[in-house]
Amino acid sequence: MSAETLLYCMPYAGGSGRVFSAWQRFFHPDIKIVSVDYPGRGTRMREPLLDSIARIADEFAETMASRRHARYALFGHSMGSLVAFEVCHRLALRHGSRPALLAVSGHRAPDAPRQTPAMHDTSDAVFIAHLRELGATPPEVIAENDLMDLLLPILRADFRACETYAPAPGRMLSIPIAAYGGLNDAEVDAAELRAWRKETTGPCVNRLFPGDHFYLRDHAATLAAALQHDLRAALAATPDLATSHAAGS
Repeated sequence: MSAETLLYCMPYAGGSGRVFSAWQRFFHPDIKIVSVDYPGRGTRMREPLLDSIARIADEFAETMASRRHARYALFGHSMGSLVAFEVCHRLALRHGSRPALLAVSGHRAPDAPRQTPAMHDTSDAVFIAHLRELGATPPEVIAENDLMDLLLPILRADFRACETYAPAPGRMLSIPIAAYGGLNDAEVDAAELRAWRKETTGPCVNRLFPGDHFYLRDHAATLAAALQHDLRAALAATPDLATSHAAGS
């Protein structure tokens, strides 16, 4: 059996797996970064867009189950947190499989009420103004009409997926969760991150880093160090997964 642990990394709304392209250098070689693209985005641009967290999670859970890798973990930022969370439930219920760790970032716990109005069905002008406020889309990209014509359907689909998401009641994971966030994130506060502990019977750790909602851009190395630490702790606590992971950092 391979001693390698696969770390699936799921991007935020409008993002692609490319945001994690430089992450491997922050991790020991026995942890392999697997960047995820949702249908209709990134390397899967020619596929039909999915605008539902449930449908995206359905699709990816089946892909993961078919790989049958013994050691794996999931990390998601913002929208990616919801996708990763739902993938974990599907893997457990349909395939009896569980990751060593679910790491979520920049998103309130699934049951926490939404504090901001929905934006996915607003006018282009209002929607683009919101993108400017978020700071995720560079101003030079917003200024290019042809590029925005390409990006707006993707962004609206992702916003719709997040804003219409509702978790199924009565479910509980049994795996470790690590919930991360930016100290100056205007969208998610520390209490909303702490609420992730209600989603599992396993341990839950919370960590805050300098920065705003997109803190992972400027503090990738610091985040990766914490994530690697939490993943190794989770592996060590699971004897059948811990083999070959006791050493290294």
